[in-house]
Amino acid sequence: MSKRPGTIPGIMLLAILLFPPLFAAAPGYIGLSDIADDLDLDFEWTEADREARLSRGWVRLDFKASSRIMELNGVKVFLGDPIIFSEGHLYLSVDDWKYSIQPILMPRVFPDPPGYRRVVIDAGHGGADPGGQNQRFGLDEKDFALAVSRSVAQRLKEEGFEVRLTRTGDQFIELEERTVIANQAKADIFLSIHFNAARESVRGVETFIYTLQNDPSSARSSLDPVDRPKYPANANDPWNALLGYYLQSEILGATRLPDRGLKRARFTVLEGLNSPGALLELGFISNNQTALLLKKSEYRARLSEAVVNAVLKYRRALVRIRNE
Repeated sequence: MSKRPGTIPGIMLLAILLFPPLFAAAPGYIGLSDIADDLDLDFEWTEADREARLSRGWVRLDFKASSRIMELNGVKVFLGDPIIFSEGHLYLSVDDWKYSIQPILMPRVFPDPPGYRRVVIDAGHGGADPGGQNQRFGLDEKDFALAVSRSVAQRLKEEGFEVRLTRTGDQFIELEERTVIANQAKADIFLSIHFNAARESVRGVETFIYTLQNDPSSARSSLDPVDRPKYPANANDPWNALLGYYLQSEILGATRLPDRGLKRARFTVLEGLNSPGALLELGFISNNQTALLLKKSEYRARLSEAVVNAVLKYRRALVRIRNE
């Protein structure tokens, strides 16, 4: 795997502050070549008039015309708007630059960084709600979500975090109540642990953060009325992106499963959060190969350690930003 980004070097940060990218093509868009020039990145066409790469040192960004997916150091990041090709240039929406890329490459530009000491871990489903299932092996998502959540909680406590679980046993909790628990605990970080289900052949991992205001979620291409308001989760848009990226990156590195991307969705459990948060889909329990892995305690420990490593990277980034 490639090296993971922390914050952008000082000279590059100074460049973006003193020489903001030029707007072109349409209001609300930035030219990729302008971003490359201003951040001292090399611009190259990897496919003429269609695919481009911005890179230097540990930073590599790959873009494709008409696509809502970019890759940042090999990790898929879903955008709110597709990349535009016009008159020989590729363009990125301002909101995607500001809230999908800048938080990961240069989080210092955002004011009021959040805390990082209290973590609330939400084991998905429970009780009469089994979540996804694997009928062949008789496995329920709720059981593995709780097992991994407990493991993550224990490891985070060992690393000095204050940790609370939304459920400690096999009980059902309403989605809104999970958010209430996190807010009442004054969480700094919220993690909702899940395992996906689909047809048996589907494999991979994905991380969800809350959708930006006036953007469609990753599963849709057009706006709905629900996309217009600003929700409580949007107050932490930059920090959601930074946390989500570290999670997806570390989980990919640990599992080597297909990358289904850092995505955005208007999940109820994320919507009302007062803290940065993410919902993790740590594999498809419906896939027999993945199910066999999940039955092994060593593999579940590897998953847990990946989540912990991501939270530790996020904490280190915030410590640097806060000069603590």
